Parts: sequence; C-alpha cells; structure tokens
Amino acid sequence: MSESEAAQLIFDHSMSRNRVGRVGVELEWFVLPLADPARRADGRELACFTSLLREPLPHGSRISWEPGGQVELSGAPQDSLARCVDAVAADVAVLRSRALAAGLHLLGAGLDGRAPRFTVPLPRYQALRRYYARHGQSGDTLLCNTASVQVNVEAGDGSDGWRGRYRRWLITNALGPVLMAMFANSPVPGAPDGQGTVLSGRQSLRFGTDPFRTGPLPLGGDPRGTWTRFALDAKVVAVRRCGQAPPAPPDGAARTGAAPDPTAGTDPDADPGAVWEPAPSGLSLRQWLRGAGPRAVRSADVFLHLKSLVPPVRACGHLELRMIDAQDGDDWIVPVAVVAALLDDEGTSDAAASLVRAHRLHPTRQYWIDAARRGLGDPELAALVRTVMDLALPGLRRLGVSPGLYGAVARFAEHHTARGRAPAHARRAAFLRPPVPEGVTGS
Repeated sequence: MSESEAAQLIFDHSMSRNRVGRVGVELEWFVLPLADPARRADGRELACFTSLLREPLPHGSRISWEPGGQVELSGAPQDSLARCVDAVAADVAVLRSRALAAGLHLLGAGLDGRAPRFTVPLPRYQALRRYYARHGQSGDTLLCNTASVQVNVEAGDGSDGWRGRYRRWLITNALGPVLMAMFANSPVPGAPDGQGTVLSGRQSLRFGTDPFRTGPLPLGGDPRGTWTRFALDAKVVAVRRCGQAPPAPPDGAARTGAAPDPTAGTDPDADPGAVWEPAPSGLSLRQWLRGAGPRAVRSADVFLHLKSLVPPVRACGHLELRMIDAQDGDDWIVPVAVVAALLDDEGTSDAAASLVRAHRLHPTRQYWIDAARRGLGDPELAALVRTVMDLALPGLRRLGVSPGLYGAVARFAEHHTARGRAPAHARRAAFLRPPVPEGVTGS
C-alpha cells in the first residue's frame, strides 16, 4: 500500500456515515469478588463470569475484556438517545445479574488505586504494554486500572450548522475538557506538584504516556484532513504477523488463568495465531509507508494502527468521546445524554458553538492536562461546566426524552454540577482504601 492510498483510506474512514442522530455507548467496570472486594478477580473467576455471558444480551450489546480484567459492554448504536439509554440499561441490568450469579460486583469508577495486574494477555494488549513501557512507568496502570464511559455519536455530514462534521468536531473537542471536568471520577490525592488532588487521574495517566498518540488534535480546517495527518504521523505500536504461535503471557498470567475473550473469532486482534512484534522505535505509519518498516503495509495494518490511537476524541467513522471517566451506578446515562443534547438538538448545538466562539475555546494539550488535574477547582472551567449543563437540560426536553432520563440528568446537575462538584469529590475519602462496592463490606 502506498502513502497516498493509506491517506485516502484514513480520510474516507474517519467520518464516513454522513448522518446525525444515532447514539451509542461503551461502558467499563472493575470486577470485584463479592466475598473479598479488596482482592482482584482472578482469571478463573473471570472465566466463570464469561461462561455466563455466552447467551447474547437482550439488545445486542457485546462484552469484551480489558487487560486488567475490567469488563466492557459495547451497546449497539441506536437511532436516538432514548433508545440507546433504554437498550443499554436493559443489557446492563442483565450483565449485573450475571455478575452476581458468578459472585462478582461491577464497580463504576475511573481508576483503581491498587497495584496493576495483567489478567487478559491478548496479543494486542501485550503489544500495547511493551509500547507504553517506552514512555514511562504508567503503562500497566493505564491498561489495567482504568475504566471509562465512551460516548459514540455520528460525525455529521458536509453541511454547515449543527448537522455538519466541522461543528460536531468543534464542539466535542473544544468542550471536551468541560465534559472531562464535569464527570471526573478518578481522584488521585497528593499530586507531585503539591497542588492537591488530581480529579481525573485516569486522563492524567493517559496524557502521561505517548504525548502525540493521546492528542488532542488541533481545530480548524477539514477535520478529516486533520485526523489523517495525525494518524500518519503517530508511532506504530507493533507489526502483526499471522500464523505463528503466540508469545508466552507476561507475569504468570497463564498460572492465574486468562479470561477468554467473548469476541474471539470475530476480532482479528484476538487471533490466537497472530504475533505482534515490536515496531522499530520511533517508527511512524508515514515512515513505514515510505519503506522504513519490516515489510510492506497492508490495509489491515492501517486499521489496527487507527485502533491504537487514543486522543480525547477519536474519528472512527463516527466520533468516539474518550475523555469521560466511568461513573457510579447508573450515572453513565448522564454523559451520554449531555453529549447527545449538545450535538443532536439544533438549539443546544447552536448555543454550544456560540459558547466556544465567545470563550475562544481551542484547548491545548496543557489546557487538557490542567483540566484533568484541577477540574472544577478552576473557577473559569467550573463556570463553563455549569453553562454546558444549563444548555443540555432544555435540549433534552426538546429531544423528547422520558421524565426518567431527564430526571437522572437533573439530579446529577443538582447534586454535583450546581455545587461545583464532580463525582471525584465524593470519592476522595475512600480512594486510599481499596474500592468497596456499595452495600458490600470489605475484609
């Protein structure tokens, strides 16, 4: 594959659907044994849980595993916010009941304060682990000890205004730090600079790895071109070779038993005959396409490379918002609703775009880092958070959501946003202890 062919592939794939309205969400949780919530669930327990997940969930959500044994539910995209929330909530209820049947509890939080342990040694995860080791000591914690809510929305079309891809890219990126601060739920006390608790420790960890791969991307111009340049210049994690025996799992994972991946057989990353060899240090996709890599680039390599990119907003046909920490209980509904209101209600979108222009919001990397640290402790950011919530609530009414969905957002706004608080503020006191699920007493 030539560089121009790869660039066209990335450009065409980045925002490919030319529509608005559909909403999806991916939810991650830490999995804790009910009998001993201070202990990590091991591979045997996760395998038992997996055996209970063989029957599909009622609304088609898919289940997969993160490297540290976090479970992820990926909801099927729905034609509206209301349908998305209803479908995913029903699947979450079934997932929780099956976890209980396996003696496990699903905990919603952005960061696990315990020592990381690699539990699910899929080849792609091992490759990421080796890659992150080149960028400091945070890789294992990032992979094994973090959980998020990823909101998926359509990228829009070529028109101007609220349906257009430029508007939707602008709002999600410019207001991304606002959303990160609003839903920060991964506090880390005792910041190295002495400025107190970091409120989104999860996102701070991500920014502390590969600076380029984690973004954010610049605003202005055609976002598809911006994304294409970003992808071409990002470093390659690994070169995948098929038909070879997989490498030995790291750190005794074979002894504890790795949780089988329910998506095995459908995801090329989970191919048991594939080996991910480390890419030459510093090799970008562009350099590989120009002949610097170990072999010619194939289209599958490009797609696997795109999957490894983790800026706050990822363009993958639709837009995937990755800056939001996992939330307590059913509060995952709130960020999904706020994002949908900002993008899919015309009046809210217009007001959000005006807010971005009025405040000249073009967040730099340092702005994101500061927002992850201080969150609502920054008066200017706290004011923006309140304004965005004030825009979203009437937008939800115009979208015709149910009283229950609207009430969930309004309660969050009253309990957290209006008081200048994020979920992290309530979690601070408990953070130094292992996370204990509500209603469960630790040993």
